Amino acid sequence: MSSVRKFRVKTKLATEVLKGGGITASEALKRADAGLEPLREPCLVTVDRCLSEIDKRFGVSASGRSQEEFEDLYVLSSEIIDSSLGLPNSGIEHAARALCDLADLSLEKGIRDWQAVDVHIETLKLLRFRGQAFSQEQRQAVLDGLKKVTLKRVGDSSAPSAA
Repeated sequence: MSSVRKFRVKTKLATEVLKGGGITASEALKRADAGLEPLREPCLVTVDRCLSEIDKRFGVSASGRSQEEFEDLYVLSSEIIDSSLGLPNSGIEHAARALCDLADLSLEKGIRDWQAVDVHIETLKLLRFRGQAFSQEQRQAVLDGLKKVTLKRVGDSSAPSAA
């Protein structure tokens, strides 16, 4: 009877890890932050432009907001998500996602609840200017509140639509 022989093959990754050198994880993060810094200002400009347009077209004082297309609200909110790296730890990308969800669900159900839209818009503005000062728990409470507003005012995406 023959005996089982085991072979351990050193992979290239294992060899590289044990070799040493390179940079530390903290140094890699510092370099990544430095690499993102030139993008920060253009991202803030985009976020502010989108917020201004959302407020002008869909906000409380927008006179013709009932004629505006919710698809445009969705697109503007998604642009905020795309540009949110300029505001790390603010929660604005999650609030913009919540507004996208509200717009999408509103279109699906044929409901336009302006009070829900107003709450989402004001929350976006709050997080834009104060979100980074909030603790993670405070930001999460705000975002959870947006989900509750959508659920209460427009409904659940799993429920049958009215349209």
